[in-house]
Amino acid sequence: MTRPAPGAEPTHDAAPVAARVVLGRPDAPRHAVVLAPVLARWDDGAFFRPIAGPLLDSGHRVTIHDTLSLMRDGDDLKSLVRRWARYLAPRERLRGTAPDAHRPVRDEAPDVLVGNALGGAVVQGMLTEPWTHRAKVLLLSGPTVADHALNTALERIAATAEAEGLPAATRLLEEVVRGPGGPARTADPGSGPPDASRTPDDSRHPDASRTPDAGEPAAARRLAARRLTAGLRLLRDADARHAVRDFPGPLLHVYGAQSRLVRRTHLATGPLPQHRLVAVARAGMRPHADRPDLVRHTLTRFLGAELT
Repeated sequence: MTRPAPGAEPTHDAAPVAARVVLGRPDAPRHAVVLAPVLARWDDGAFFRPIAGPLLDSGHRVTIHDTLSLMRDGDDLKSLVRRWARYLAPRERLRGTAPDAHRPVRDEAPDVLVGNALGGAVVQGMLTEPWTHRAKVLLLSGPTVADHALNTALERIAATAEAEGLPAATRLLEEVVRGPGGPARTADPGSGPPDASRTPDDSRHPDASRTPDAGEPAAARRLAARRLTAGLRLLRDADARHAVRDFPGPLLHVYGAQSRLVRRTHLATGPLPQHRLVAVARAGMRPHADRPDLVRHTLTRFLGAELT
C-alpha cells in the first residue's frame, strides 16, 4: 500500500493536489478508481477498505481518492466534476527510465469507477466523457438527482457546521446516515464502521478512525467544519440523469433500503439491462458499513458477470 499524497484543503487558494491511497499490487492488470464521500478529515480510504476485497481478488489495484482534495473556493459540482475528469483522463507521458525515456506511454482509463455519496455524484457527472465508457460503474448511495428533501437535509447539516461547529453537525449527520437501530458513531462524517481502517493486508493507519479531539487546535477544527460545509453544499440541485441515461456500460447503484438521506427516489439508471439498482436490506446511508458482507457479495457478482 502506498502512502497518500498530501491533499490541499478546499479553503486554500493554491492549486489543489489529489489526495489518494492505493491498495493492491502496483502491477495489477486492472485499475479501479474510487471517489470518497464528504469527509471532514481525509481518512486514508478507511471508508472503502471493508469492501475492497472483491476488487483486489479480481486483479485490480484500487486507488481511493479524497474527492474534496481537488476542490477550490467557489466551486460548484460541475466545476469539481470537470476538474476530476481532467485529472483522471488518460494521457500520454514520458517513460521515466533510460534508455526509452523519450518514448511516450499512455495511461489507461480506469476499468472500474466507484463513487460513494458525493463521490458517486462526481462519477455520474463524468459519464459524458468518452474515456469512461469502457468502465464498469459502481455507485454507493451516490445521488443522481437532488430534490427539495435532500437539499433541505444537507443544508441543515451544513448550516449547523457553519454556525455551531463540527460536533453538532456530526450529530445531525449521524441521525440520518446510520443504519436502522444502529448505534451513533462519533467518527468523522462519512467514515466507515469502527474497524473500517483494517486493510486487506491487516495494516492500520493510526488516524483512520480518529474522532474530533478537544485537544486539537481550534484552527484545525474550524477547517474541518468548513470542509464539511462546502462538501455538503456541492450536492445542492445535483442532476446527472442525462449522463447516466446515455452511459453505455454496466452501472450498479447500491443503496440502503432504509436510508434516511439518499433514497431510491434520488437514483436513476438508463434503459440498458446492465443498469441496475440493489437495495441492501436493514442498511442506511452507508450500506458498505452497515452490511459489508452483502455489499461485498453484490460487488463480487457485479464484477464476475462482467469478467466472464
